[in-house]
Amino acid sequence: MKRIFYYFILILALIVMAAFAIANKQWIAEGVALSYDPTAPGAEATTLHLPMFLILFGVLLVGMLIGGITVWLKQSRFRRAARVAQVEVERNRNELDRLRSQAGPVPEVRDSHAVLPSSVPF
Repeated sequence: MKRIFYYFILILALIVMAAFAIANKQWIAEGVALSYDPTAPGAEATTLHLPMFLILFGVLLVGMLIGGITVWLKQSRFRRAARVAQVEVERNRNELDRLRSQAGPVPEVRDSHAVLPSSVPF
């Protein structure tokens, strides 16, 4: 159910983003002036004229990259713990194999759920 909800929201977001991009595709005439210099906002050397959808998609992309890097850095301790645990598992597995080879053949194990004789009063 969660997966269906996820895909529904994803498709809905893609439709909204496509509609927004189509509605705001004009380049210079009705585009947005993005200035990099706050002291001279009208200077042509530091101003980009872009459609609104490119600015918003760029902000979305930068936000996703920053969020992904942040999550990756936050999870580093868990990845490190998993690597340490994997090394320990390999070491224990090798030790078990070594002990099994030293012990020789394994003796036959009797059934631990033996049937009691009918004379036992339970």
